[in-house]
Amino acid sequence: MNGLYYIYQYKTTNVLLRMRKFITLIIFSAIIVVCAPKQQKPVRIEPVKKDTVKSVPANEFGMWKIASYAGNLGDNRNTAYLTNTFAIWGSFSDNTNEKAELKVKFLIDKETFSIKLLEHGTKTVKKGDENLYKICIKSSANEQIEFTARNVLDRIFIKGTDAQKIIELFNKGGVISFSLISDSKTSPAKYAFALENPDGFGNAYKKLSE
Repeated sequence: MNGLYYIYQYKTTNVLLRMRKFITLIIFSAIIVVCAPKQQKPVRIEPVKKDTVKSVPANEFGMWKIASYAGNLGDNRNTAYLTNTFAIWGSFSDNTNEKAELKVKFLIDKETFSIKLLEHGTKTVKKGDENLYKICIKSSANEQIEFTARNVLDRIFIKGTDAQKIIELFNKGGVISFSLISDSKTSPAKYAFALENPDGFGNAYKKLSE
């Protein structure tokens, strides 16, 4: 009798355990369904609209700008002149320097065309014992002009006819290379520099003349 009782208890316990597992499984499945995130509809990705690239108009004066002598260079005249907007760099060689740094500044007004040379970028080349500078200018189109000019005080002044030839080269653009050699007996020197695309000069000079 006891044996039958224990068998009955054993079967009953197994049935209860199986039911408990089944109920637990149902509850767990229900929790997953409730907590699972809702699936969103696929979002259509629109192509990104690109802004229209607007070309920036080139400066009509190119590398040149109009300035005023007033309060500049010790000159009291209120006269406009043309000069290079950015520094022009080159090199110079003399008795103590070999291809040292050179800075160049153009000073051009209605009456004069001059070039100011600054050795090492700061020391202005002033008149010494030289009489003339031999100047050679070449364009990227293999055009070449040669002439001589004088340093009157702190800049080299170029005669009108020679200045006009330079202006014609400027207006054609390209690379314009300069070579200047002084005939100084005590300190002969050679200067070299180049301008890239100086073709806005014509517009700037026309504006200066208005």
